[in-house]
Amino acid sequence: MRRVFCSLALLSLLAAPALAHARLQKSAPAAGSKVSSPAHIVLHFSEALEPAFSGALLLDSDGRNLSGAPVQIDGPLMTLTPGHLAPGVYHVAWHSVGHDTHRLDGDFSFTVK
Repeated sequence: MRRVFCSLALLSLLAAPALAHARLQKSAPAAGSKVSSPAHIVLHFSEALEPAFSGALLLDSDGRNLSGAPVQIDGPLMTLTPGHLAPGVYHVAWHSVGHDTHRLDGDFSFTVK
């Protein structure tokens, strides 16, 4: 029994780093929301990002890149500063790399009213 417990404990320690990816936890504006033109789009990740390997794009409904100023990364926060956005649907495509060096990709949309 003790051997089984020790094996399970060791296995859980080895598996823990695999769960430590930099996952998107929330964003402002939130996915699916209807908002006034935001001055910034802020993505909050579960851990600090590696700036050289993480980024995001803001695309309009025609697929044009409206990201504006370069993406700013500060720890677990990624910020886009697009400038004024006309009414319409916008798509944010992001990729993140945390300290574990695993890349995650994702996207979400929001509407400017």
